[in-house]
Amino acid sequence: MRCGGDVAELAGVRAFVRRSAAALGADGAATEDIVQAVDEWVTNVALHGYRGAGGPVEVELARDEAGIVVRIRDHAPVFDPAAAPPFDPSMPLERRRPGGMGIHLVREITDRFTHRPLPGGGNEVTMHLATDSTGGGA
Repeated sequence: MRCGGDVAELAGVRAFVRRSAAALGADGAATEDIVQAVDEWVTNVALHGYRGAGGPVEVELARDEAGIVVRIRDHAPVFDPAAAPPFDPSMPLERRRPGGMGIHLVREITDRFTHRPLPGGGNEVTMHLATDSTGGGA
């Protein structure tokens, strides 16, 4: 799926991911985890990568021997999520800056999360969510 990297398109992205994950054999819980992780990442691309100006985002789902693989590509400035400050759940709410949980949530939801800069600019993240051999959730 290709979208314009705008938060107004998130409902369509979620619907695409939900249909694709179910078609690939993910159960309801795994599907919702995948939807949440993709929603968080595409929101980050739209708000922080493209800074609300929009830009292309490609979302692709596939199945491998371990489960569901999601690839998200954009043409935003290169951003390595490993360089983001770690989320501190012990910090009181009144001292937390707004946001800052998206990468943490993606890492918590997925079994593996990797990033690579694309040749010519942009980013590709790959998320893996293990499912059992019958197609159920992790």
